[in-house]
Amino acid sequence: MCLPRFVPVVAAAVAVSALLVVSGWLGPPGRTRGAAPASCPVLQVENQTTHSSSIVRLTLPSGERRVLGSAGSSINALAYSAEQGVSYGVTDKAHVVRVDSSGRVTDLGSQRGAGVTGAVGGAMAANTWYVLRADNLYTVDADPASRAYLDVTGRVQLRPVVLSAGVDDIAYNPANGLLYGVSVTAAGHGSVVTINPRDGRVAAVPGLEFPLATSYGSVVFGLDGALYATANKIGRRSVTYRLPRNGAGPAVEISTGPELVSSDAAGCLAVAAPPPPPPSLPPPSLPPPPSPTPSRSSVIPAPSQVVAPPRQVAEQPPSVNPAPVSAPADPVAAPAAAAPPANFRPVPTAGPVADAGERVEKHRRWGLTALVLILGGGAAAAHVRRGR
Repeated sequence: MCLPRFVPVVAAAVAVSALLVVSGWLGPPGRTRGAAPASCPVLQVENQTTHSSSIVRLTLPSGERRVLGSAGSSINALAYSAEQGVSYGVTDKAHVVRVDSSGRVTDLGSQRGAGVTGAVGGAMAANTWYVLRADNLYTVDADPASRAYLDVTGRVQLRPVVLSAGVDDIAYNPANGLLYGVSVTAAGHGSVVTINPRDGRVAAVPGLEFPLATSYGSVVFGLDGALYATANKIGRRSVTYRLPRNGAGPAVEISTGPELVSSDAAGCLAVAAPPPPPPSLPPPSLPPPPSPTPSRSSVIPAPSQVVAPPRQVAEQPPSVNPAPVSAPADPVAAPAAAAPPANFRPVPTAGPVADAGERVEKHRRWGLTALVLILGGGAAAAHVRRGR
């Protein structure tokens, strides 16, 4: 086998493969570039005092903050209903409020049933609102079509208290039906814990911790599956962290704000699709320009010359050469031509025929007649010669 002949082909294949690997078309699975995490806007109520809450729109994971306004009262236990597109919260006066995505607050009146005054955390699962207060977890009916709307429908005792007492907010995970929170122990460690809403059991999640802080008042899940929590006070500021739930890395700071007494968050809010672009209008049709008016000094065009059709020329028949006649050995007297009759009158020649085809046909007939006469005369002469 002659290897040098295949060297250019192999070199070209190697170059193309290297280009595909660099561009990402080839390579081992799992090494492709991942898509950017989806944006998740949440509502966060921040209390710098105990009298009124500021409503902030916090975008995850970028950490962008936008203050929407003031609630006029201190709100906590905020929970977002994706089915209704609004959030519910409890004020310091035991009133239930509804907050839309723009930060507008609607007072729904006092909460009926067992009081939840002093609630610190909230989360929503469909139309079931979980409200956390001390070591108790309440369930509230948040279905507007229900007769028990905003009534407390259940309560469970959380245990062990050593973990539940340090939880200031909760977030619902639909994948396993558990509530997640950050429990700050006496040593200040922010351990991630789960709460079973059916039996109240609290358990620490191994390997998941947030930095040291006095409390974590806001806890939400992002669309990327990570857990986001806001420390109310670290130094003289509040800090929001992102922690991968699978333990792939440590908590990372994404946003900061003013030092807070308490806070709570709910989301991710449904993002309205942008309106479709207006239909493009066709360009306005312009009227045709007016035809110019001829001036009086316009030159009169010369009349067009009429060209006569070409004259047709009659096609002449091809001349026919008579067959050669062999000369007789002895001269033979030619027969005398017959004299015309006495009453012979010459037939006047017909005028030109308009039809060129008819003239051609007549010429052909006369030529054939002449040929027959010539051949006949030759045959007669040969006969006379043989008779002699």
